[in-house]
Amino acid sequence: MTKSINRRMAELVTATGEIDNSALANVTLLDSATVINIGNNTSSGTQVFDTLDSLPTSSLNAGQQAFVNENQRLYISNGTGWYNLTFVNRTPTWLTEPDASYEIADSATPLIVTAKAQDSDNSDLYLLNQSVGTDSAQYMVDVSNDSSVFTFTPKSADSIGIEVAAGNLTDSNGDFIYTFKWSDGVNFVTKAVTIAYNPAGGGGGVFNWGGDRGLSTFQGNNQIDYFDITTASDASDFGDFPYNLYYMSANISNGEKQLFTGGSGGGNVIFYVSSATLGNAADFGDMTRNNFGTANASNNTRGIIAGGGNPPNDVGQGWNGIEYVTIDPAAHAVNFGTLAQSREHGSGVSDGTYMGICGGQAPAGLNNIDRITIDTTGNATDFGDLTFARRYLGGHGISSKCTTAGGENSSGYGDYIEEFTLDTNQNATYYGDLTVARQSHGVTGNKDYGVAVGGITAGDAGGTTYDVIDRWSMSSSGNATDHGDLDFARRYGCAVSGNAA
Repeated sequence: MTKSINRRMAELVTATGEIDNSALANVTLLDSATVINIGNNTSSGTQVFDTLDSLPTSSLNAGQQAFVNENQRLYISNGTGWYNLTFVNRTPTWLTEPDASYEIADSATPLIVTAKAQDSDNSDLYLLNQSVGTDSAQYMVDVSNDSSVFTFTPKSADSIGIEVAAGNLTDSNGDFIYTFKWSDGVNFVTKAVTIAYNPAGGGGGVFNWGGDRGLSTFQGNNQIDYFDITTASDASDFGDFPYNLYYMSANISNGEKQLFTGGSGGGNVIFYVSSATLGNAADFGDMTRNNFGTANASNNTRGIIAGGGNPPNDVGQGWNGIEYVTIDPAAHAVNFGTLAQSREHGSGVSDGTYMGICGGQAPAGLNNIDRITIDTTGNATDFGDLTFARRYLGGHGISSKCTTAGGENSSGYGDYIEEFTLDTNQNATYYGDLTVARQSHGVTGNKDYGVAVGGITAGDAGGTTYDVIDRWSMSSSGNATDHGDLDFARRYGCAVSGNAA
């Protein structure tokens, strides 16, 4: 319904609520600014009162006028009582005023802002929404509103990256101005608000399925190592597994709890630890089958276990199955779907929404990347390719970027770090180099860094086993640097991260 303010007639209302327009012949409608000016002019005969109760009840004169601040209404007296002019066109005011600034947390979380104005009848029913954002807003968010509730749905990091490359975000420093404005057709209330959105999350992207403490385990010893990802440091003893395993997989975490799956000799077992408290691994549940060399990844609620080998049935050939577990509470794995390409000894990476299953063997080395949506079930699709085929690699992802590192290929044992994003089909590109070429190592990280731990330069033929921990930035391409050392040289292992406290 449209309210035509300029044409609406004023009405006189008696104390009992009845309409009495007999005295309107010589009444002129006033806006609030005029009323206040009249009130400030003592010679006009119009008086200003703070409350309705303060209107005088005796010694009244016909035609006497009064303005009440409490409800911003104008009254006229017939000499015995007061009659309210039911319509005074005053400037809209905020009923729920928005803050001066807001920040969008991440690409998956819309920002909701209430900006509610009121007109002279204490209602926003007839107010016109004239809110608008600066040019950069259209490239960073989608804006919708339901009455006075505004929803800013962030666009993906990849989408914003395309707009930056196209030169469309030259007026943005990671924020935009949104001006909330409501008008009654004559006057308006307005407020310019700064909304910040950095999809890189300060350190490259959002990451809530891990933390700043790295955990790893390898063949030859049932010890779990732990180390600080944020500051260069060596690893220490965290706790133990019940028995020694190799070709275990990890990379499943909700920040508080971390899962380790399978392993040669481990059957279908899933173990867990709580990263903030040193201690031994405990039983979590079972996979649907005996398995090792799986590609694992997670968001902060669900872990995915993909591919792998089941001795002696498909060793070297790879399995095409995908399983999933809910990280908390403990439970057995259940079927998710199938891979587009069977594989074992591949790598799993996550951006929180999608999982990429990278490389591996079946039995030759693979370069393809499969993709699934973590919070659904179904079959994987072919997403893109690594720069070259390889197996025994590792990977780490955040919301804006995924990286893979190392691995064995037909030419030897790689030191390549590659990158890609999972929200748009694409091939991986070169990112940098590890400090040493390696395979059968563990890879994990936090929101700022990826880390590669341990590993070996050759597999069945022997070779050098490493204790080195490498680290690379997740926000800009470049080579890894030496971060520290494990307790001792380790190979055929895995890694995961979680919160330190």
